[in-house]
Amino acid sequence: MAITDYSTTSLASVVTKNQGFVSQEIEDTYLSHLDLNGFCTIDNTLQGVPGDIRTIDTYGATGVAIDVAEGEGNTTSIATTLTPQRYQIKCAQAWFRYSDEALMRDPVAVQTGLNHMGVAMFNKVNGDIWTQMNSVTGEAHTLSAAAPDFDAFVDAASKIAVKDAAGETALDAQQRFIPTLFALMSKADIAKARKAMKEQIVYDPLYAWTPGYVGSVAGVNLYFKQNATAGTIIVGTKKAVTVFNKTGVNVENAARSGGTTGTANLRFNDVYARKYYIAALTDADQICKMTITGAEGATGATGA
Repeated sequence: MAITDYSTTSLASVVTKNQGFVSQEIEDTYLSHLDLNGFCTIDNTLQGVPGDIRTIDTYGATGVAIDVAEGEGNTTSIATTLTPQRYQIKCAQAWFRYSDEALMRDPVAVQTGLNHMGVAMFNKVNGDIWTQMNSVTGEAHTLSAAAPDFDAFVDAASKIAVKDAAGETALDAQQRFIPTLFALMSKADIAKARKAMKEQIVYDPLYAWTPGYVGSVAGVNLYFKQNATAGTIIVGTKKAVTVFNKTGVNVENAARSGGTTGTANLRFNDVYARKYYIAALTDADQICKMTITGAEGATGATGA
């Protein structure tokens, strides 16, 4: 004997079943609620197809000016460096399949799957950007600190190069530069920072409504990143990492295929989301990776 389900759909997506109530709660599948595209430079001029290589040249210079006496000259010259980095154009793709019956049985479940496609793409691109931010090495771009305190953030900020724009004085450059500094931190490191600095952390109303913002210290805006690794803090500006986009996220409803094993016969629906892009560390002078080494409450920062 068949059992009849007398379910009815009511307001606010609540289903009543035999005088009981079932409400829908969709699981949070975001790995990070902080969109890292806002902490990068966006370049929408990418050309090519997945697999193509794009070489990004990073330039630098070394050398200093010295005092010279009569009859003397420089012993070393200014030297430039060129570091080519090869990046491959990626095609990030997510696929969701559902049956006609699944849609008729529970449209909320199908909508949840479709929504998660966007989440999956967000997680993928965000993860690549985060990998590039964490890829910096060397004494010029890293810092060890006993705790995320005031001195540590001052030292991290000092490792970020301030580059003057055309016709700009050094003071003008500094005033333009300071508001652009950010720090991406785990919840554990934010707690340590609050304990170490207390009232030294201020809340700037200009950033108070920015997602993830928890305060500012020494000219650095602090942001909570949900899946950041405890003990590693990224301090930098938007110029450090560039995301080269060929297209935005494209969504395709695939046509059904024929035959006895085709999706038409089996009543399957296939939806694809894809994005072509490169996430690249384009200016290492604009980022510093801080490693917290000491016990909670310790203070002080050291070299790389």
